[in-house]
Amino acid sequence: MNKPIPRRLQGKTGPRDIDAYPREEERLGRSLFSRVAAAVPRGRPGPVVFVLRRETIDWFPLRGLGGATAASRRRILAAMAGQDGVECVALVGAFRFQGSGPLNGKWVASVFIEWPDNRWWTAWQPIGDDRTLIGPEPQVRCAVDGSPRPGGVGGWFATSRRLGLKLRVQRNPTPVH
Repeated sequence: MNKPIPRRLQGKTGPRDIDAYPREEERLGRSLFSRVAAAVPRGRPGPVVFVLRRETIDWFPLRGLGGATAASRRRILAAMAGQDGVECVALVGAFRFQGSGPLNGKWVASVFIEWPDNRWWTAWQPIGDDRTLIGPEPQVRCAVDGSPRPGGVGGWFATSRRLGLKLRVQRNPTPVH
């Protein structure tokens, strides 16, 4: 059996601004999606994970995980979800659409949020060659509407519980300049 490769992520922690990161599912999702949409004209926004707690928020850019296997990336996200006090985890950014039809392989702006009880909310919208979003509104789906969860994303809290995963976070109290 292969021994897991230790991975290091550098993230940031800050206070949770309840206006920017509201507790209501739809409002939180729309707020995060508006941030991704605003970044699209500047280029494809890289994937970022937000770990939201009652009073704080951690965010981790995931560009450094490009060489990790899909299974390793899922385990890292599950370890983030397994930390104490996590209200939800959100994966945001531009991703290649994986599915059938004309969008397969195209870039989309996307937000996927998951809660500990396995509820989820997602929105995505295609990105045109001119760095604009195609269409008037994003496609929004959620678990409570009975939609099937998109393939290849989510299940982080269940995986964390099943495998006993928790992210080991080393907080640096000294600011780095």
